Amino acid sequence: MSSPKQRSDHADGSDKKHDPIFSARRHTGEPLGNMVGEDMQDQAPPGVALLLVDVINDLDFEGNEHMVKSALDMTEPIKGLMDRCRGLGVPIVYCNDNFGKWNSDINQLIDHVIDDDTPGKTIAEMLKPNKDDFFVLKPKHSAFYGSALPSLLQYLNVKTVIIVGMAGNVCILFTANDAYMRDFATLVPSDCIASSSPEEHDAALLLMSRVLKTNTTPSTELDLEGFVREHMKRNEEDEKGRKRDNGTRGSEEIGKKQKRNVT
Repeated sequence: MSSPKQRSDHADGSDKKHDPIFSARRHTGEPLGNMVGEDMQDQAPPGVALLLVDVINDLDFEGNEHMVKSALDMTEPIKGLMDRCRGLGVPIVYCNDNFGKWNSDINQLIDHVIDDDTPGKTIAEMLKPNKDDFFVLKPKHSAFYGSALPSLLQYLNVKTVIIVGMAGNVCILFTANDAYMRDFATLVPSDCIASSSPEEHDAALLLMSRVLKTNTTPSTELDLEGFVREHMKRNEEDEKGRKRDNGTRGSEEIGKKQKRNVT
């Protein structure tokens, strides 16, 4: 499938052909700007990523009243979390359903939701991506299943994922399950998801908390800065360990070479 042309207001003008991750997510549509380019080569990655699941959504279906209200309620907390992530250099990844339109990309989805005046318009307007964010097309409920997300998170050296969006009792739950199975530390802020009903919302949070060991602390109480500091500290310790190991191996090789020369 050829990549559709990207709108100029989202493009960063960089050459995507040499982007190390472009080939891994080429099938998802034209990628947004890569925030782990040259600017992040000289600093340790934060180790945390924010995953926005299906927030670009027309919500145009029968019996959508509760979902639309719940989605509107989650929008401000998610926007606040996004602002904090951008301030800390935490990558933001849009994991969006294609709603059966396999030749679409994130910009076409945004155009549909906003320009066609759908029930999800206000949410999309407030949470639409900028040029430094990532977009992964997900064909099924989980953001991990059949998508480039695992490759992207590995490239970003992510160990902790914060999952927000909708629906909490379906796609968020499936994504949290797959994150848990892949040994990610997983957070699902309770004020940043929308579900089909209050009962299913509470049941999903309880299941994620008890079974998947998911942290469901509300976004307003989440110590995001602490998570980033801890990952940065571990990255520094890992780097020091690698340098020590390389130095030890180098000394051993020199010793072996000198011994061979003597004998």
